[in-house]
Amino acid sequence: MSSVSSQDRATSSTNQDDDILLQEMGYVPSFKREFTSLSTISFAFSIMGLCSSIATTFSPAAVRRARLRDMVLASWLLHVPNARHGASVAEIVGAFPTCGGMYMASAQLAPLRYRAIVGWIVGWLSVLGIIFALSSVEFGLPNMIWAAVVIAKDGDYVLSSGKSVGLCTGLLVIHGILNCLPTRSLSRLNSGFVFINLGATILTIIVLLAMTPRSEMHSAAFVFGPEGVINNAQGWTTGVAFLFGLLSA
Repeated sequence: MSSVSSQDRATSSTNQDDDILLQEMGYVPSFKREFTSLSTISFAFSIMGLCSSIATTFSPAAVRRARLRDMVLASWLLHVPNARHGASVAEIVGAFPTCGGMYMASAQLAPLRYRAIVGWIVGWLSVLGIIFALSSVEFGLPNMIWAAVVIAKDGDYVLSSGKSVGLCTGLLVIHGILNCLPTRSLSRLNSGFVFINLGATILTIIVLLAMTPRSEMHSAAFVFGPEGVINNAQGWTTGVAFLFGLLSA
């Protein structure tokens, strides 16, 4: 109990120092900062979602049109620019530590005559991005849950669109209620997710390698060789097939 209290006091002291620094920069803080460094990192991991992101992007529609080689290479091709983009965003937001986030920083970096329109565009694009991201996540999660049910029943289960939509609606309601919790409660809920995410990823890799018979494992030629081109029957060109592979990344 004493350690928790001392941690809260240290966090409060740090926040007060930050508030003083922000006021010296001419900005008055308007939101409480109750997320710790650990909960912030966990929140970032919840967005990336290693297991869930990979599982949901390997959708049947994308797999049927892409090549296995492109699906593997696309992830690595996009990791480098994404890392550079993330580092740039962190640098910019760190230079403008306001509750406005990216649209505030974008407006400050734009020429004076374009600040209003740039802030407006970036702000609304951010809102739309969050809406689309929420929709995709809430739709992907029911598919993963129902997939687990089908696997548990050895394929002896008929999944309908109504069941998928119903579960998706229920999850939206549950997650909406969770997001109504106080910031401090959300911070505590997020704190342990980074360990769950990494642990689930490592556990999945170990289980797949341990439980898959050697005879059912594909060779590297299956992915990177001619066998990895599983799209030829549908008539897509190599370039278009590569673009479909990018969807999985």
